[in-house]
Amino acid sequence: MSSFVRKIISVAACAVLAAIFVVVMTFAAPTVAVAPETYGEITYYDVTHTPDGESISDLTTAVIGEDVTATRIADYVALNKITKVNYVADKFVHPGSFGADVRIVDLTKPFEFAERGTLIFVIMNLDPWHEDFDKQVAALSQFRIGDYLHFSLSLPMVFSAANVYDGANLVARHGEIADYDFIEFTTAYDKRTEKFSAEASATTIDLTFYTRRQAMNVYRVVTVHYQSSGTAYSGIRDVPYIGTESAVAGLHENSQNLLIIFAILAVVALGVLIVLSLLKRTREFVSAIVWIAGISVMLLARFVLRQTTTLPILWSAIAVAAPFAAIGGALLALGVRVKKVRVDYVCAALAFSGVLLAFVCPFAPFIAARNMQIVCTVIKSVCVVALWAFVVLATMKKSTADNYLKTCCVALIAVAATASLFLPNVYPVIYNSVFWLCAAITIMTFVGVFIVFNETEKANSYLTKNLHLEVERQTEDIKAMVAERDNLLRFVSHDMKKPLSNSVALIGTLIDREKDGEQVKALSIVKQNTARVITNLSEIGDYARFNYIAEPSRVADLRDICAELYAFHKPDCEANGVVLKNTVDKHCKAFVKRQGLSNAVSNIIINALEHAECKTITLSVRAERTRVVLCVTDDGRGIDTSSDLFKPYSSDNKPDTGGVGLYICKNIVQSMNGELTYSSECGNTVFSMSLLKA
Repeated sequence: MSSFVRKIISVAACAVLAAIFVVVMTFAAPTVAVAPETYGEITYYDVTHTPDGESISDLTTAVIGEDVTATRIADYVALNKITKVNYVADKFVHPGSFGADVRIVDLTKPFEFAERGTLIFVIMNLDPWHEDFDKQVAALSQFRIGDYLHFSLSLPMVFSAANVYDGANLVARHGEIADYDFIEFTTAYDKRTEKFSAEASATTIDLTFYTRRQAMNVYRVVTVHYQSSGTAYSGIRDVPYIGTESAVAGLHENSQNLLIIFAILAVVALGVLIVLSLLKRTREFVSAIVWIAGISVMLLARFVLRQTTTLPILWSAIAVAAPFAAIGGALLALGVRVKKVRVDYVCAALAFSGVLLAFVCPFAPFIAARNMQIVCTVIKSVCVVALWAFVVLATMKKSTADNYLKTCCVALIAVAATASLFLPNVYPVIYNSVFWLCAAITIMTFVGVFIVFNETEKANSYLTKNLHLEVERQTEDIKAMVAERDNLLRFVSHDMKKPLSNSVALIGTLIDREKDGEQVKALSIVKQNTARVITNLSEIGDYARFNYIAEPSRVADLRDICAELYAFHKPDCEANGVVLKNTVDKHCKAFVKRQGLSNAVSNIIINALEHAECKTITLSVRAERTRVVLCVTDDGRGIDTSSDLFKPYSSDNKPDTGGVGLYICKNIVQSMNGELTYSSECGNTVFSMSLLKA
């Protein structure tokens, strides 16, 4: 099977399986049961306040389903969601009451809540005169403890400050409502809050119902007074859940755990991708970084919104904007061009405009936010169409260089974006197909990171192994070349010195026999030049024989080396009327090639004896921060510093009449990571060898 066919099968299978998963989750997966609206009447005291601060209570009857909405515990299973709430705008209704202008709101549909108001949830007890009363009590055995039925009611986050009452009891406070006097609503708390302070959090309340007919409480009323900043995100946006304590706690705990686990996984994948991009200095992972950043931010925002936060609208804005970033990253992934136009850049720019618009929505008033949401839906629809087109084009491309995993991730993002257009934002996340697709994308991206790591490691291992073999091969070649060169140099030195030495002897004989002064002078010049060639050949022979370059560097004490050189050259210096001084009397260690350094210094001393016309030659050492400098100084006639004495056959007074000694000395010193320089001033010539300090 060709790679092209495998790519088509992989991407198609990924997209089809994801679509099937969404359909199954939508129509076949279990969901939380809806607590049905009950029927009957409620008699309550409608409490009003006169201008002089007096409270007036009127006994009022409300029809359930018409005037108010309520659920009954007889209809509950282990876990239920309440989809309708009683709502009073711009007024804080007395806990346990409803008010004349109460209306029923369906929480599953968009609704414009006022900047402040009252939310009222009514839970009815069993009907004590129902003919199946005993059966109803028995059916609720999972909630029963002794003579009481215990229900756990979980209220979602209310934007952006709220006071929660169970009956007449204050059970929770989140933030502060401006100009709110608690004494008007409860006798157990007499605080007054002056300024608005946002803080949103979920609230869990334990509701108990007596099971004996003689003293049953007919209903429980949970009242929420809220205040917001007056934006589209006012009041309540999610539904409450009621059921057993374990079922409600498990619902939230499972959702929070799933959100934080995949958020951490996404953040880790994001961090690794960023590090890889920086290390490899590549833009290959930019698209994956963008989409995994969008997913990780969305999951983190959703997690924070299940906790207590003082910035609920900001986190809501981040949560609704982040998916557009993930879509934008997916649009960048496949690099689609039409002629010279980067269509992927254009579509990604559209997606990122959706990020900005979606982020602004929660801060806008309700009508403006609804219009913005329509525009966001249009933007997302266009991006989804582009995504599918990009996936098809990338799949049909016959290039084998395409990354299958990247194309599959883009296909999953396309399925998730498509599903989000038609499906509501379901909570808990365990029942949310879009969440699970985001989790799959995160896992696939994480796997992709490890695949890249593995491929990089294999490539590095291959390069390291082959580099090692290549270094070994080249080292052997260099050794062979050096050996061949040394053999050639020894051959040239030995075989050319012998006839030249005989020539010098014969020229000497001719000079002794010659009577003509001009002929003697010419023969002397020939003899001198021939002797110089013999000297150079001797130096070349020594260089080849000792192979100073190949000698390894070791730690050596320059004091000992200078002492040996002083003892070796002192007799020659005294014979020539030159004083040799050794001022190195302290230990000074350096990384050097001992034999090579000794020969280099000896060569410089001999040059000073023969050519400098000096009276004193001095050996000295000075220490610097990381180096040691060994100096050979003479007080001779000096040298011309404009000439390069280290060039072969160079001389300071007669160009092209010198030898190769200093050239060899410089190479020797450089081979030990040192530097050989010279200077001549104030009647002193100094050759300095800068060496690595040990």
